[in-house]
Amino acid sequence: MGIGRTNDAPLRGGRRSALRAFCRRALSRLPPGERERERSRDIPYALSLSALGALFFGTGVRQGWLSGEGAPAGPILLAVSGGGDSTALLWLFRTFCEGRLVAAHFEHGIRGEESRQDACFVEETARRWGIEAEIRRGDVPGSLRKGESLEAGARRLRYAFFERAAKKYGAWGVALGHNREDAAETVLFHLLRGSGVRGAAGMPERRGIFFRPLLDCSRDFLRDVLRCRGIEWREDRTNADLGYTRNFIRGKVMPLLESGVNARAAEHLAAFAKDLRFYREEEEERGGALLKSVEEGFAEEGFAEEDGTEALWSARRGEVSALRAEERAILFRAVGRRLGIPVLSRARVSELARLAEGRARFEFQWGKGVTVLGDGGRLLWVGPGPLSGVRGGAQDVTGE
Repeated sequence: MGIGRTNDAPLRGGRRSALRAFCRRALSRLPPGERERERSRDIPYALSLSALGALFFGTGVRQGWLSGEGAPAGPILLAVSGGGDSTALLWLFRTFCEGRLVAAHFEHGIRGEESRQDACFVEETARRWGIEAEIRRGDVPGSLRKGESLEAGARRLRYAFFERAAKKYGAWGVALGHNREDAAETVLFHLLRGSGVRGAAGMPERRGIFFRPLLDCSRDFLRDVLRCRGIEWREDRTNADLGYTRNFIRGKVMPLLESGVNARAAEHLAAFAKDLRFYREEEEERGGALLKSVEEGFAEEGFAEEDGTEALWSARRGEVSALRAEERAILFRAVGRRLGIPVLSRARVSELARLAEGRARFEFQWGKGVTVLGDGGRLLWVGPGPLSGVRGGAQDVTGE
């Protein structure tokens, strides 16, 4: 039926009663025509309000945006592109969540009229369903940093918009519409670019203000939820452009694996990533502790060096050198998360860990304008000037 396995314990006693009440409230809030359709036998049970309510309820309680009684933890910002996944996300929250919802859409300024129509579709769908909409029109091509790809720039600006909108509305968090295939494709993408175990853990279910309620649902399942209710969505034609690495994995690599190796390849890859998230969480906890133990300082607004560069973070090199190579790698990944800059591949983290050992001077290009400088007494992360948006580690760079 398109829903992946979960580790949730069976519902018992009060929780089962809370779920029944949760689904009854959802049904009662629907307009009369939709309520009758949900009660008809035309909708398969796997796609029914009862089955979807159980999935939504269990995920919300586990991720923290629903209480054990089904009450929302606070306002929720929904990242809606207008595609099938995010339209299903919007419908699910509109149907089951009783709290304040805001549909947030970032129009990238890349696909001309088609992109503007996506924004209009999201705004109109939200209005029809009684949901507030926050639409932002940007210019990604004109806002790219030196050496930044169109895809990376679009992601950076989109996430920055979500963060600002979440703050504006006092949102508990931002719901992203990534599905099970997205998780599987991310695992392959990260492994093939040398990310190691951290990359194999794929997309985190929750990080900072961002959370992903649909990771247990397949792409086809979410579209079936919409089809059986006559709900339309938009298709982004650039998703068929195999010049983008993720599209190539989705359009070529995954179909080959499913036809030639295992038809359930996406499901198994996503489950593998889910099992590894525990180890990534442990590593992140250890990295945070190491970061605090060696840091010299972290400036919210940065501080200027004599040559005009902006110093972002510094550490006592002697204490870093005393760490085992594996611990230095964990530390450097934690610094990247702290500064909100892209994750390095396993090979490059190992290279930086080797350079940081001892007292020899070195200069290491992290990427995105950030450089790590090593001298006898300290390690210094610097940028070429004020790095707008490279602050605080709130941006989720694990997925799109």
